[in-house]
Amino acid sequence: MKKCIFISVLSLFLVISWGGEGFTQSQKEIDISGTNYNSSNDKLFQLDQDQVIVQFETPGVRVNDSGEGLFHGSATHIVGVFYMGKGGARLRAFETWTDKDGDKLIWELVEKVTKDLPPGSFSGTANVFAATGKFIGYEGTMDWVIQYPKSFPEGTGRGICRETVKLAPPN
Repeated sequence: MKKCIFISVLSLFLVISWGGEGFTQSQKEIDISGTNYNSSNDKLFQLDQDQVIVQFETPGVRVNDSGEGLFHGSATHIVGVFYMGKGGARLRAFETWTDKDGDKLIWELVEKVTKDLPPGSFSGTANVFAATGKFIGYEGTMDWVIQYPKSFPEGTGRGICRETVKLAPPN
């Protein structure tokens, strides 16, 4: 009888301690890959023959490859400035993802110069810059490559941006 009670108490202790540890551990990193489909009306400022600045605001929608999960079908919004000249190109932009509850994750985008991309394509990285609601405290990185197919209607821009994301919820 004493042996049975000891085993029961030990089992209860192990279940509570292991179960409790499971609840206190932080969530694992979240990997998301998907596509951001967007369109924009850009303002072009031709500084001279060799230099141009493009100011853009780009609404869109994010579609996860899995067809479900965090931020699948969320609204996206990118605002930025792009400079191109003989010395290279620079991008300064912020991308906001808004989930179905209205909570936001804001990314700071950085272009990286990549020689092996098709013409009219750009790539870069991003880091979580800020957040609202349930996403406060999230950290993350993103690699992205954007391609610009022929625009329609004339004077508007379209982009298809492949994004690979790693997110870590707060501890």
